[in-house]
Amino acid sequence: MLMAVLNCLFDSLSQMLRKNVEKRALLENMEGLFLAVDEIVDGGVILESDPQQVVHRVALRGEDVPLTEQTVSQVLQSAKEQIKWSLLR
Repeated sequence: MLMAVLNCLFDSLSQMLRKNVEKRALLENMEGLFLAVDEIVDGGVILESDPQQVVHRVALRGEDVPLTEQTVSQVLQSAKEQIKWSLLR
């Protein structure tokens, strides 16, 4: 299971960063990394293991403001809001 999650994370990041999965590129796109991890795992529960789906969902969540223009605090706030609404349902 761990191998599937790690492969999904690597493949997703590879697609998002156009095959440039290096330390510098990851640091510059940390919010995308956080969104991808959030789409793959939530509270220790594996939600998704298909990299295409993860990339698609991350793109949908970042449509309003491009990921490169969002701050980490904006991404975390958005994640908190989504979690809050999912718990209230």
